[in-house]
Amino acid sequence: MCSRRYQSRTAVARSQAGFTLIEVMIAVAIVGILAMVAVPNYLQWNARYQLKQGATELAGSLTLARMAAMNRNLAVTVTLALVSGRVNVDFGGALAPIVLPQAIVGFTGGPTVQFTRQGLSGSTVNVPLTLVSQQGTVYSVVVTPSGKVNWCAHATCP
Repeated sequence: MCSRRYQSRTAVARSQAGFTLIEVMIAVAIVGILAMVAVPNYLQWNARYQLKQGATELAGSLTLARMAAMNRNLAVTVTLALVSGRVNVDFGGALAPIVLPQAIVGFTGGPTVQFTRQGLSGSTVNVPLTLVSQQGTVYSVVVTPSGKVNWCAHATCP
């Protein structure tokens, strides 16, 4: 009698344990479909984030170059260059050069921006610099004649 009880319990336990192969395959298929939808959106978000990071970094560095020009009482020339697919920014020795994030594949405008000893731009008009991502998204950085640096998430800043 004792052996019958043991056999009936193991048969019931065996039928209720774990998942079937079909259940696991359905779960994997659902996760795969969700990943196919999410990955392109994530890649686009990441490229936009890196572009924003590059624009803010460039604007901050240009502001720092302006302050260095005023503090050191010397003109500072900032030069942008595309080297091996990356945008390099050189501050003419006033600051350490920087390399913008990898998602930024190009720029237009410039390629030089000057700050006078008084911190003014060397130009009488706004100097626009536009940064372009791999997906073609464009952010702009503008240096005004007074030397103020602005950036915006458009091809041209107001």
